[in-house]
Amino acid sequence: MSAHLTIQDIKQRLIVMHIMRVKSLVCSIVGAGLLTSSLIFPSVFAQDNSDGRYRPEGRTFARTASNLFDDRLFEARTYIAGTDVDEFASATIFYPLTLSFDRPNGVVVMSPAYRQTPEAYDWLGVMMASLGVITAIIETNTTEDNLEQRKNALMAGVALIKEQNSDSNSPIYNKIDEAQIGIMGHSLSGGASLRAAEELSGDIKAVIPLAPYCCELGQSFEGDLNGVSVPTLIVATAEDTIAPPDTHARLLYDSINDSTPRVYLEFATGNHMLATNTGPDLQTLGTYIYSFLKSNFTGESKYADFIDGEGEEQFSAYETN
Repeated sequence: MSAHLTIQDIKQRLIVMHIMRVKSLVCSIVGAGLLTSSLIFPSVFAQDNSDGRYRPEGRTFARTASNLFDDRLFEARTYIAGTDVDEFASATIFYPLTLSFDRPNGVVVMSPAYRQTPEAYDWLGVMMASLGVITAIIETNTTEDNLEQRKNALMAGVALIKEQNSDSNSPIYNKIDEAQIGIMGHSLSGGASLRAAEELSGDIKAVIPLAPYCCELGQSFEGDLNGVSVPTLIVATAEDTIAPPDTHARLLYDSINDSTPRVYLEFATGNHMLATNTGPDLQTLGTYIYSFLKSNFTGESKYADFIDGEGEEQFSAYETN
């Protein structure tokens, strides 16, 4: 072997050799009539979105997280579903390109911020799918849907994902582990995600509000969130002037029952639209979202240890219970 080869070069060659062996094995099995190509490869109408089609950060962030956790990296694909659902307009579903013998994947259903569309979060969809987490990003019926409508949309999104998992014509047919479902929302949808979690406690394993707006527009938070019993990651920014943490994210975090596993993560800089902006904080945000989901989906210690750590330098607050 050439002395000029780096460790990365060697790894790449080993990966290529492994892929060639897998392809050879698959062709042999198909030739023997034991499997059909429809069982091995997902539907061909879906778009290949690993690089170039969406914001490139997602794929880059996925590679970094893959190296951090020594996790497998997949090609990411997408398709549109749910256009006949009353509670929302449609859902863009990002999913990993897997083989028929791969284990089913976890999934997260997300609703965008007030006056935002799914395109603003495509980086996250690509990142999660590249790491093996199917991600359904909802397009609300209108960008000004209220909190109650967004709550209902998230609940309908979970139902849609289960339907897609049982539909033999779906690209994600039998590819979801229905014991590994999470929900997520940004801004007004963040508050909605907590309300949905109260009603979906038996169906989901995690809820992640991003810069959550506490309640319907123009109202202040009253009562508590004792009905939230699933692990919760609340993300905020200290410089948020639309939903200041003291009256929104922090208030919501403190209102959750102490027996519920929860994490409060607050970036020192960044505005209310942190999840749709550009910059280095997106990598950190995506990595914490991924590790929190995987920790609660699989229980693997490498993710739990990461979440239970001391946080990052760019955090102004980081608290776990």
